[in-house]
Amino acid sequence: MDTMHDNTLAVLGVSASEEAVYRATLRSPGLGIAEIAIGCGIDPKEAEALLARLRDLGLVNSADQRTFSGADPVSVVERLSRMRIKGLQGEIRQIASSHHLTESLLHDQLNRQSEPVTRLQYLTGLAQVVACVDELSFFAREERLTTYPGPILAAALDDVRRRDLTYARRLRMRTIVHTSALGTPEVGRFAAELSERGAQVRGTTEPLDRMVIFDRRTALVAMDPADITRGALLVRAPGLVSNLVTLFECRWSRSHWLEDDLPSATERRVLDAMARVDKDATGARELGMSLRTYRRHVAALMHRLEAPNRFRAALAARERQWF
Repeated sequence: MDTMHDNTLAVLGVSASEEAVYRATLRSPGLGIAEIAIGCGIDPKEAEALLARLRDLGLVNSADQRTFSGADPVSVVERLSRMRIKGLQGEIRQIASSHHLTESLLHDQLNRQSEPVTRLQYLTGLAQVVACVDELSFFAREERLTTYPGPILAAALDDVRRRDLTYARRLRMRTIVHTSALGTPEVGRFAAELSERGAQVRGTTEPLDRMVIFDRRTALVAMDPADITRGALLVRAPGLVSNLVTLFECRWSRSHWLEDDLPSATERRVLDAMARVDKDATGARELGMSLRTYRRHVAALMHRLEAPNRFRAALAARERQWF
């Protein structure tokens, strides 16, 4: 076995040693502790500790506590991504709600400094936020990452559209838009225009935090994703900006291109039933539709997903974040 791997799962909170053990159990299911230790070049006690940690994370399974097999990679990555994103969102909210603590703790320092501390700056009102986005976009040199968790305020849409289309000419722009926003005709046209100007635009059905990241050095995070008028936090602290970039990349990897034909609400319910129940009659009864209608939906979804059976269809739909 190879004993060294790039720590590709580090972004999901898995160490290099943990990843090496997990990969070993994927390649050779049913290995014992001693075999894993030899294959990974580690001490048996360390291997035992790592396996305990991986069991807690749901990365390995063991029926007899003596042999171990790796869990399904699709489920593992999805679960770890959710855990990581949830943790990052919690950190963001804590920081966003603690600006008053910063002001209090730095009061004495501010009295003797010629310039105010600007690593974290609280902006109030839509006008300040829009002006800040405009200024940071103007001075950005390489890249801008943006999320739109919901419909853009009508009062700001024309201004946002004009500025974003201008910056798309010279910046690499990646934008994630929630499908609830794409349901608005004006936002849908705006997303199409951004794509035409070279920006990469994806959609998602998952919750989003409203944020804009400039050159991976500065970020703006809305205090309330549903109401940008409540203000935003301007972040220049490298560690926090790095975490925000990681959060964006996780969201980006789980989003879909706008060209994807998303399923309807009924089709999402059918997909969910397909993933949970074995019999068509049970799924149809649960959704309150006739067996014939249910089977028609199942057949259509399997065709769209190019899946040979219901299980593969449900798996493909979950990978696309359809439900």
